[in-house]
Amino acid sequence: MTETIFSTIRRIEPLSIFIEFMRNLYKDRHMVMTMAVRELKVRYIGSTFGLLWAVINPLTQVAIYGIIFGIFFNAKPDPTYGTHSYFLYLICGLIPWQFFSQAVSSSTGVIPANRNLIMKAAGFPSEVLPIITIISQIMSHLIALGVLVIILIIFKVGLSAYILIIPVYILFLTIFTVGLGWIFSSINVYMRDVQHIVGLIMTAWFFFTPVFYSTAIIPPKIQPIIKLNPIYHVIDGYRYSLLAGELPPIWNLVSLAFISVLTFGLGGMVFRKLKPGFAEVI
Repeated sequence: MTETIFSTIRRIEPLSIFIEFMRNLYKDRHMVMTMAVRELKVRYIGSTFGLLWAVINPLTQVAIYGIIFGIFFNAKPDPTYGTHSYFLYLICGLIPWQFFSQAVSSSTGVIPANRNLIMKAAGFPSEVLPIITIISQIMSHLIALGVLVIILIIFKVGLSAYILIIPVYILFLTIFTVGLGWIFSSINVYMRDVQHIVGLIMTAWFFFTPVFYSTAIIPPKIQPIIKLNPIYHVIDGYRYSLLAGELPPIWNLVSLAFISVLTFGLGGMVFRKLKPGFAEVI
């Protein structure tokens, strides 16, 4: 009976990829964390402010977008989230966006950047390379998130217990990002233009995501299309739980979970299909 169940699971491709990946990730967990911490240190090594750049970068962008859209264009926050502060509305959307954007962009070129590991270390699990980059970005994101909570306290925003749902959004955003990282990084080995194309995609994606503008200005007919964007649901969840102090719409979280797991499975299949040729191409 047990063998029949496991045999059925193995036929479900995305699920079998997920199970196999989690098993390998657990086996190599010490190596993954060590490399992720090292990458985080290398990113900031030699700089005067070090890890503070994880805070300076988003705050600088908040200041720029806040001046341009909040002052010049007189943009207003969406009243759904119970705040009149455009600054808080903006930063709650920009911090998760930056994590996603930087994680996808940095993981795209990770295979060629680690060609020595792939060429010389026989049996090295190259599928963990995008994960290592994304984990280092999660560390930066958590630092920025901690600063965001401090800012909310300074602005006397009443934090509720619903802030505890933020890790759930981080989990599904990470799963979604890993799937994209696998797709883009594996294709980039064969087509180096992909790294530049991803930059264009992320720019367009940013402007089609309500980071600095309210969804209320979007025509009702287009709103269902905007809501197909998984990053919309992440930012929506951050704003509901941090600003409004309310439970985000469950259906939005379900949609995010579905898209994330689907992308993860698809990314795993693409990576596994293209992986055998990595050593020869790079």
